[in-house]
Amino acid sequence: MDFLAEQLPIVVQQLIAGLAYGCIYGLVALGYNFIWNAVGIVNLAQGDFVMVGGYLYAASFVPVVASWLGPGSAGSSFWTALLLTAVGMVLVGMVSQRIVYYPLRASHPRTIMISTMALSIFLKNFAIVAWGTYPVATSGLFGQKWFRFDLFGLGTVTVLYQYVFILVFTAILLVVQSAFFSRTRLGRSMRAVAQDQLAASLMGINTPLIIAITFAYASILAGVAGVLLAPIFLVSQAMGSIGLKAYTASIVGGFGNVIGALVGGLLVGSIEVLSASYVSSVYKDAIVFVVLIAFLLLRPQGLFGKKVIGSL
Repeated sequence: MDFLAEQLPIVVQQLIAGLAYGCIYGLVALGYNFIWNAVGIVNLAQGDFVMVGGYLYAASFVPVVASWLGPGSAGSSFWTALLLTAVGMVLVGMVSQRIVYYPLRASHPRTIMISTMALSIFLKNFAIVAWGTYPVATSGLFGQKWFRFDLFGLGTVTVLYQYVFILVFTAILLVVQSAFFSRTRLGRSMRAVAQDQLAASLMGINTPLIIAITFAYASILAGVAGVLLAPIFLVSQAMGSIGLKAYTASIVGGFGNVIGALVGGLLVGSIEVLSASYVSSVYKDAIVFVVLIAFLLLRPQGLFGKKVIGSL
């Protein structure tokens, strides 16, 4: 019992970090799912949009004096940088859709997926040309401040404020997203196109425009994930690898399912952090992909997905 009492604060600490990473994976996975539901393809450049979002945030980051953070501390124009990043990601999503998807929209989905792979390669190389090969350091709303609280007298849990902020920000974003899709005309149009493009167009919905907006929104989600991740890690081309974890989250939760993307992200993030702490950080990625293989073998439709018989 003493051992469990000693370990519980550490486990809670790791779980909070895992859930924070899971939120980031979930946001990127949502982008995968929205594009899949709209046009039936997997955007293999979705992870690289995270990288672009991180670089745009670092480029638009302007340090300002923030006395409320403490003497000698510096905050950032976080909200301005976030807004500029979102605007930039809208442009990235719109242009990508116009170049990569629109000319090939009548082609086989495999052809379009190959074009998204080409986009992924282009974005990586463009980032090298635009920002160089060295990682870029940036800060967040809270810098590197830590949040501490007592866990029922068993010990103190210490986590980054950034982790707590990621959890709260993601929750608020999901509430706003839910209201947008259920209460606005544009949101309902996006849902209609995702359900049936032909029926939506027959009802007068501008399907090509809605598809372009869907690409833009998926890009925004990836960009926001990049903004949330940038203060924790250095911004570099390696950020694009987040796409693999998010893709795993989509499959675990059920590809095309919104709730599944979020739950899958939280599971993948928690498994990754706990395996790094209690197994080895060397094998944390391997363990995540073992979970992916297990789901593909035992439950390929994921936790919330439906069985579909067909081929891509």
